[in-house]
Parts: sequence; structure tokens; C-alpha cells
Amino acid sequence: MAHEIAKLILEHAGRFIDRAEAVDVALWLGMPLHEIEEYLDWLESIRGAANNGRSEDAEQEDDRPS
Repeated sequence: MAHEIAKLILEHAGRFIDRAEAVDVALWLGMPLHEIEEYLDWLESIRGAANNGRSEDAEQEDDRPS
């Protein structure tokens, strides 16, 4: 359960300072550093894919005739 709470905190940390605090909390909750790093890498890849999808959708909308 502690790892799930840590993951939620990490997921909602947007700014750098928030991420640093979230990592501290996750460590305090007993989540190993390598798991924190893996989870943050996974989040970054998911967010990157989501942002790429949004950019492609916006480009397609721009190409549509008015």
C-alpha cells in the first residue's frame, strides 16, 4: 500500500521541487530508489507519448479545410 501512495505522489509532482519532495516521501515510505527511478522513467515515457499524440492531433486539425 505504501508503494501505491508513493506512486500517486510521484505521479502528481509536476515541478522540479515537487518531484524532489515526492522522491523523499517515496523513500521515506520504503520504496527503493531503483523502483522510483523506473517509475519516473515510465511516467515520462507515457507523458511523452500522450504529448506526441496531442501534437499530431493538433497538426491534423490545422490541415483540415475550413
